[in-house]
Amino acid sequence: MRPNFIQSWQKVVPGIKEILKRMQEKTIIAIGIAPYTRIIPSLFLQNYQIYSVKDTADLDVLRKYATIFCLEEKFPKVAPKIHATNYLLGNYAFQAFLKSRRSPFKLMFYQTTPPIVKKLEEQHLEWIGNRPESFQEVFLKGSFREVIKKLGLPHLEDWRIGREEFLSKTCEELLSHWNRPVVVQRADFDVSGEQGTFFIKTQGDWEAMHNILSNDTRFTEIQMSPFIEGDSVSMLGCITHMGVLTSPLQLQLIDVPEALHGQLPTGVFLGHDWGFHPWEEKKQKEAQIIVEKVGEFLAQKGFLGIFGIDFMYDAKTEEVLPLECNPRFTGALPVYSFMILQQNTVPPMEFFHLMAHLGIKENFDFEKVNEGLKQRLPVSHISLTPKGAYEMKLPLVPGIYSYSPAKKALTYKRQGAFLWELQDDSEFLIIDSVPRIGGRIIQNVPRLFKLIFPRSIATSSFAIQPEIGELITNLSNALRKGQTSPQDQELGPQAQEV
Repeated sequence: MRPNFIQSWQKVVPGIKEILKRMQEKTIIAIGIAPYTRIIPSLFLQNYQIYSVKDTADLDVLRKYATIFCLEEKFPKVAPKIHATNYLLGNYAFQAFLKSRRSPFKLMFYQTTPPIVKKLEEQHLEWIGNRPESFQEVFLKGSFREVIKKLGLPHLEDWRIGREEFLSKTCEELLSHWNRPVVVQRADFDVSGEQGTFFIKTQGDWEAMHNILSNDTRFTEIQMSPFIEGDSVSMLGCITHMGVLTSPLQLQLIDVPEALHGQLPTGVFLGHDWGFHPWEEKKQKEAQIIVEKVGEFLAQKGFLGIFGIDFMYDAKTEEVLPLECNPRFTGALPVYSFMILQQNTVPPMEFFHLMAHLGIKENFDFEKVNEGLKQRLPVSHISLTPKGAYEMKLPLVPGIYSYSPAKKALTYKRQGAFLWELQDDSEFLIIDSVPRIGGRIIQNVPRLFKLIFPRSIATSSFAIQPEIGELITNLSNALRKGQTSPQDQELGPQAQEV
């Protein structure tokens, strides 16, 4: 695949060979909890490695395509204690790994924090990533909304009040503010998983939300917005020396009941569907302008490379309204990049992200690349949640599967990891952190592993086709068969990535 990629990309990136040579001057080691989301650069770089914390069945497949080191594989008692990258950087096992490197390297991070940067500088390590100060103004939901207003861009109405005042409000007072349901979020503290967003439609919703937020003292301000009927959508941006590249406007799958399998429906992101897009083409243009404006703002702060914007598409007004910014690689990757690679006309965004961070300012055909990055195929992916599955008892291996609705049977067909290995739209991939048999499944993370389809599966942001819903329900039930809740199970991190 590598020679074909380079030959095709040369049409829009004339200096591709020189760029790749410069990218490989030092080994790039991508750091993360799991390897699959970091696999793309291994398809065009030889001097690229991945260091993952979790030992999952994916490693058996992905090591055919990339050099992958795994902490849990060698130190099974150490890995569960690593809940964030700054802990990893200070760990003796990881330090020993770094000292064993025989050639110059750079560590690659999808998102940094002040403690991470501090440890990197203390250890005099070279690294690829954005400094926290470059994205601090968009990182929190409340501050991002202020940036959007300052830039004169379309935005949702909002109501921001202090924590104590909010907790004194009744359900009736919240619902009467706009005479419609209300979306509640912490304005000044980021929470991942199932307790970050609350949809208040009933007294029961209010009571569940109030119980959680009254016991959380980490935030001081609440942001509320009117509930919008419509689809949740997003768009990727990539800040380069030639401008801000953008992806297509992509449907997000949120709170799909079959995938949640009992987890609270509080805006849990589960996947995307690039084949389902019920909006007019001009809506994508409107979203693109917003992403470009935010990208220009971030560029002024020193931010480089990939970021994402989440929007709400209001079905009544047909407005595309920005909700939050993710100054990092988002959940659209790597599947979005697989879709781009399958068409094989332009490099994926990860290529331009590396160009930006390595200071490579070779010119490329910006317009053709930007156009190529918006070409969509009917591709989708959806994740299962781990709630209620405590130990991996199902002998499930990563690879290519098919499903028979008549027999309600899931059939393993062969090994595989990428879209182009699927022969037709009856096949799909199960991959991305599939636990090994007997492995412990951490509960308070939003996603377990994912299913990737070479076709559309959505009927809206919140619903999928019945056949796919049945597949996910049956798979989820099989994962939970014979499970017993361990009373002393150790809680995991709030998110799967570090």
